[in-house]
Amino acid sequence: MRWIYQYDVAALFISLVILFNLFVSQRIKTRVSKAFKILAIDLFLATVFDIITIYTISYYEQCPIWLNYVLNIIALLTYNSLPVFYIISIMYGSMSEDQDFTIAQKLFLAIPVCAAGFLIATTPVTKAIIYFTADGQYKIGSTFDILTGIGFVYLIMVIVWGVMKRKVLRTEQTITIIVYTVTTIAALIICNIWTRLLVTLFFASLSVLITYLSLDNPSEYTDPIMDVYNKKAFMFTTNDYFNSRKSFTVLGIQIEGISYLNETLGYNNFNKILVKIARKICGICGKNNVYRLSGSKIAVIIHSDDKNKDDKFLELQLLFSQSIKIAEIEVSPKVKMATFQCPEAADNFVKLNDLIFDTLNSSEIESGKIVDGNKKMLEKSRREYELIRILKQALTQNEFEVFYQPIYSVKKKKFTTAEALIRLNNEELGFVSPEEFIPVAERNGLILLIGEFVFRSVCKFIINNKLWEKGIEYIHVNLSAIQCMQEKLHEQLLEIMNFYKLDYKYIELEVTETAAIASSDTLLKNMRSLMENNMNFALDDYGMGYSNTSTILQYPFHTIKLDKSIVWAAMKNEKAQKLLHHTIAMFRDMGIELVAEGVETSEMAVMLMKMKCDYLQGFLYSKPVTGRAFLDLLEHKY
Repeated sequence: MRWIYQYDVAALFISLVILFNLFVSQRIKTRVSKAFKILAIDLFLATVFDIITIYTISYYEQCPIWLNYVLNIIALLTYNSLPVFYIISIMYGSMSEDQDFTIAQKLFLAIPVCAAGFLIATTPVTKAIIYFTADGQYKIGSTFDILTGIGFVYLIMVIVWGVMKRKVLRTEQTITIIVYTVTTIAALIICNIWTRLLVTLFFASLSVLITYLSLDNPSEYTDPIMDVYNKKAFMFTTNDYFNSRKSFTVLGIQIEGISYLNETLGYNNFNKILVKIARKICGICGKNNVYRLSGSKIAVIIHSDDKNKDDKFLELQLLFSQSIKIAEIEVSPKVKMATFQCPEAADNFVKLNDLIFDTLNSSEIESGKIVDGNKKMLEKSRREYELIRILKQALTQNEFEVFYQPIYSVKKKKFTTAEALIRLNNEELGFVSPEEFIPVAERNGLILLIGEFVFRSVCKFIINNKLWEKGIEYIHVNLSAIQCMQEKLHEQLLEIMNFYKLDYKYIELEVTETAAIASSDTLLKNMRSLMENNMNFALDDYGMGYSNTSTILQYPFHTIKLDKSIVWAAMKNEKAQKLLHHTIAMFRDMGIELVAEGVETSEMAVMLMKMKCDYLQGFLYSKPVTGRAFLDLLEHKY
């Protein structure tokens, strides 16, 4: 039999073009592109061996039967595995990167192709698919049509998947499914009518070509302004390196004052500056290695075998030491730069991304210099990751505990108030200072949950123990800066107190000046609403260097808490003592009550009493203690 094989030659040409482009072009290595590369290689091999077997079957006298079996089995295996690789590419294209096939899907995909492989591999013995006569002539086996049926199974899978995922498929992906369906059916019809016409691989190559053209939308991986890769591309590239255990260095670059530059230069000129910066970085490090992670952050991947790494770093430092000119405008952008050696610094994209952002946002980095982000900053970042996990665990498993530090009333000569303080004692980390975990909680949004926990705990403690009967007039509860920014803070706090049926006067809220300034309008509205309900506010940490009289005048504070630094300084320095004396006198004249923090010696207490300070708080009277211990302290008389 003489076959019309010219279509196979055309299929070979198409598959070569696809393979050439795949290996030459710099495509981002996604799961889809990897699956498609296997499909393209399989198409090439199927076409090559189909052409070879046309020759060996036609000239069987010159080819040993065993060799004809081997060549035809390879041709059949590669051809019949095309549908499964094709549908895997299609399915991956409609799934997010963190999704994978279910066990059922894996079985549906694997069983038909394995069955086909078994029939093909055993055909020299069973003669089920093909066989050769004693004189070497090629024959079709009685169950050859099973392979066609298996091909139809995968065709149905493609159609069903396309219908199920029609809402998430791009137009190009839908077109590829339609083309695959039409060409597969057309090829089967043509081959059944004209058996000598070999068009199946040609139609298959057309389907693969159209799939290749719609494989990835380049705009998905490119930043439209800088014309470099984006964060999504960075994720795919670094994940590929991590999975293959490649060693590489990432240089993180942050352009400082980006909002100011945008406002000053105007949107168009600002974008031109960004483009110029990107081009200069690409000129030094290569366009395929540059990624824009956010408005102000850029990442550059330096490969481990790059011998010019140090020279590139020097060039980048020189680049950012010079001004950049756009039209008549000269700009000297300041940048922070840090290197991260992977996988030592981070072993996955999430950790690496967080490490880059945390490091470049740090105030410890000096502009214009490249620092090593793999030592102290790495340890700090890992500690923060661990703390975040511990804080979440503490919230869900009730590991936080509220301690109380009693406050001594000079006038009544006993404890009349106390400050509620959050404590965390974890099995893994031991005691964790609030000075460490509170900033972490604020940066990661957990502070609102912690603040609510403290407030609820205090309300419950007051009502359960009837503290007013024990002489406690109210409890100080600290508000974080984030809490102060919540417009409905007053509603939330009143709702909690109503739940416990607690009189509002038993709580006094403490805020720092930093929190007050950051949320001035919102805080004032909340203060007025809560003060209308008989609650009071205290300004915490007065005298530590940030507080000023304008803050006191702007907000209706009932109490001022003098920071321990101003109290301790007064014990050592006569001028500081006079300043403290006049400060107390000024606030007393304004009708504001005063609490002195950090009172640790009887000498301090005597000095403050002489200055007519209202309340004393410190280790002289008690350190922060548990609720049970606080109740015991209330039994003592001073």
